[in-house]
Amino acid sequence: MGILVNVALRREPGIIRALFFLAPFVTLLAPKTTVPALILLFAGCVGLALAHGQRLKSLFQFDLMLVLFAAAAVYLFVNASWSLDPSRAVSKAVWFTLVVAMSFGAWRALASWQKPQIRIATTAFLAGLAVGVAFILLEAATGRFLTISLYNFLPFTRPESAKAMVIKDGEVLRIAAFELNRNVTVMLLMLWPALLCLAVRGGGQTRLLGLAALFLGVLASVFLSTHESSKVGILLSAIVFAVALAWPVFARRALLAGWCLAFILVVPLATMAYKAELHQADWLPYSASTRVTLWAYTAEQVPEAPFFGIGATSTRRMDLDREDRQKPSKDKQSGQEFGWRAGPHAHNAFLQTWYELGAVGAVLFIVAGAAVIVSVGRLPRASQAYVLAHIAAFVMILAFAWGLWQSWLMALAGLAALYAAMAVSLTRAEDATGR
Repeated sequence: MGILVNVALRREPGIIRALFFLAPFVTLLAPKTTVPALILLFAGCVGLALAHGQRLKSLFQFDLMLVLFAAAAVYLFVNASWSLDPSRAVSKAVWFTLVVAMSFGAWRALASWQKPQIRIATTAFLAGLAVGVAFILLEAATGRFLTISLYNFLPFTRPESAKAMVIKDGEVLRIAAFELNRNVTVMLLMLWPALLCLAVRGGGQTRLLGLAALFLGVLASVFLSTHESSKVGILLSAIVFAVALAWPVFARRALLAGWCLAFILVVPLATMAYKAELHQADWLPYSASTRVTLWAYTAEQVPEAPFFGIGATSTRRMDLDREDRQKPSKDKQSGQEFGWRAGPHAHNAFLQTWYELGAVGAVLFIVAGAAVIVSVGRLPRASQAYVLAHIAAFVMILAFAWGLWQSWLMALAGLAALYAAMAVSLTRAEDATGR
């Protein structure tokens, strides 16, 4: 063990650079690698903290926030017992627990790092992000030119499923635009921690140019993509950021209220949207109009199991088992693109929580999320606007994008927390030394 510690300490700068460059870079290129990226970052951060003499017990010591997330994890295991797919529900409960544990442990490890370590980490993170953003911007602007070229030059790199590709005579001609949606989401959830890192590192005009270049690069990438959730997310997070710069307490309270109301009002609002025939509105994007139907159906089912839900991951199981799964969808004029059903998930984490976990699950997640938002008030003043904007962007992804139990998305939540922790640690280190 002593040999390993000595090697880790001697190679510490290189280890930090490798971890914090590769994590953003690789996940921007291949979003589903968020799972191994989170595990490696956790292992690296905690391992180096232990090498410096920090006790493992201190990294996982319970506080109020960790207790609240632990309570949610315990309920997920209990809830899995009446799921229609209990084995998958248990596996998701296990992964949720691991993500929470790794996020808290790595966050506390990062908080113990000294300024040189944090500066190395943030420099590497910004470098990895910059290369990744340049890649996504080029891909979005050229219709996936780089990826198509790779697939044609090295056919073995193509994914097994070709449903998102147009292939003629063995050559890839086009890749569906929605295939870039995950990349864009990963990028969005790195934006605000990266901007905070740039803001506190100093540099005068160079810093301002870096801030502008990064924000505009991400903004252009998002709006060149077809991912409407990220477009809403970056706009709302920018508004939250602007408000928080002037009125941080008000912005924090407004975000807290928005988080709570998202759970409280999601069921009646979903029903009202359908009754107002928004699913037939021509001005809504296709993806949004179809979601209105999915939301309305899911909201209608919630009263059947209002307190404990139908069980985690049950929606997916019901969708897999339905007899009409292979039938073509109806046209938009009928307002039933996916039929009157919930699909594999409701494309809304708040609504999915009510449907699968019931009021108990909703309350547990309300309280745990509220604790995170409230804790922002204890962060350095210079970091609060960035962290609030970061949370707002993530909430928008939860509200409109993927299902609650996708492993890569749960891992991305953990990575988003670690990137925020890194940026906050840099802020504290710079404040402590007078920048």
